[in-house]
Amino acid sequence: MSMQRHTRKMPHSLPEGRAPLRRPGAGLPYLDAVSATDSMEHENQRLSAYEHQVKHAFDRIIPCVRKLAAIQYEEDFVPLASERIIDELDLTPPTDVLQKAWTRQLDVKQLVSHLTLATYYRFVSGVQHVNPLAHPQCADFVSFLADCGYHRMDITPCADGRLAHVIRYVLRLPAEVVRRKAYAGAAFAVDDNVAKWAEVELKRQQSAPGTNTKYLKVVAYHFSSIDGEREGCAAHGSDDRKAAEFGRDALLGFKNAVAQGFSRPDAVEGLLIGIDTATDSIVLHTPDLEGSIDIDSSLQSTDCVGMSSDKIRAYVGSYASHSSEGMQRLVSQLIENNLAQLAYVKTNHDGCYPDVGHAERFIGIGVGFDEIQLRNLMYFGYLTTIEEGAPDVDVGLKIFKGLNQSRGLSTPIVIRFDYYGSVAGARERAVARAGRVADALKSRYPDHFAAGDIHYLQLSRDLDTRAAPEFLGSNLPSLTEDNLS
Repeated sequence: MSMQRHTRKMPHSLPEGRAPLRRPGAGLPYLDAVSATDSMEHENQRLSAYEHQVKHAFDRIIPCVRKLAAIQYEEDFVPLASERIIDELDLTPPTDVLQKAWTRQLDVKQLVSHLTLATYYRFVSGVQHVNPLAHPQCADFVSFLADCGYHRMDITPCADGRLAHVIRYVLRLPAEVVRRKAYAGAAFAVDDNVAKWAEVELKRQQSAPGTNTKYLKVVAYHFSSIDGEREGCAAHGSDDRKAAEFGRDALLGFKNAVAQGFSRPDAVEGLLIGIDTATDSIVLHTPDLEGSIDIDSSLQSTDCVGMSSDKIRAYVGSYASHSSEGMQRLVSQLIENNLAQLAYVKTNHDGCYPDVGHAERFIGIGVGFDEIQLRNLMYFGYLTTIEEGAPDVDVGLKIFKGLNQSRGLSTPIVIRFDYYGSVAGARERAVARAGRVADALKSRYPDHFAAGDIHYLQLSRDLDTRAAPEFLGSNLPSLTEDNLS
């Protein structure tokens, strides 16, 4: 399998291992949905402003805490520090942490974790009242997908934070209607996906009986055209081919499980997509009419730069003639969408991200986080129990050992379980799951907790409302419902 390698020189080292603060769009407010007629340039400006606004809120934390550490023995430290936290971070100060600084050193680990988790809570609460990444053509996409022969698109990317933006940015699809569940190495649970397929199929047969469309399952693996031997998928040892083969086999396993369990051999179709985390370009491996995927056969969006829509369709027709007409049509659109993202990366990052490696700000585990559609903001592990998601959490902690613990900081973790309040007992079950996961974290990683290297926040949200998530608890005494509101 041929992977294009990017030859751009490596950027200067990033402060604190994070993305640079000088992102375009500084000071711009949230932008709500645009119309379907807005240009690609306007859409790119909108997405850039949102990316800057959210990431900049997190990237201000370390510089602010550095300033506080420098004045921690001043007589009026508490009011001065409180004022800076309010002015620079727009957060409620953790007064009890600040008050202890004069008798001991300022607890930087606890303070940074508190401010990071509080920033996440403010971000997710605000998203419930506006829809900053609303897609202007949701209904059109659903109709287009059906015309291609599919009634549902379900994407499993790797849990790596550099793929968190795969739907809304890389592929320019509506996150409102495309399902996303992330796992380390894109190793999705076949049983969970079969259950989801059955749920979708039941509803489809009730609402549109007799329609002959398929459930489209997409696996998004990743590689890097810069330092690919170290910056590829950690779960697969940065082995690009191994990552692609694993994704192909997972898709086949899902298709076969539905075929054998429900006697529906044609109910599911798979698509394998490779994403270059340095540039956001995509490689697509399309299935033949029997559903088989050859990872040595691929289409690359970089081959289509400057092409018209008609030429892109001709290119796909030449290199994916083994695929159905509907798949060719869909892939042509995905390539065209990705070209808009390549233009975005070229305008904002000179064609290649400066943070080619990990730069996540926190880990999110549980069920939820649909609002996280930004690159390198969060490492995500979809799970209902620690035992089930242990590989995802292990990989995440390994990543944060380099990002945070190596600098004397803790790993901030959001434990979140969303639910539908209209379902009897759903809230109680979500709260119980969050509690069990927190307890299991302590049991599985006792050394981390003993050293204060893991700080967590437990949340739950009713998806039937636009209310902010409910605070359930934290192992940080400074994080309470009162100072998060």
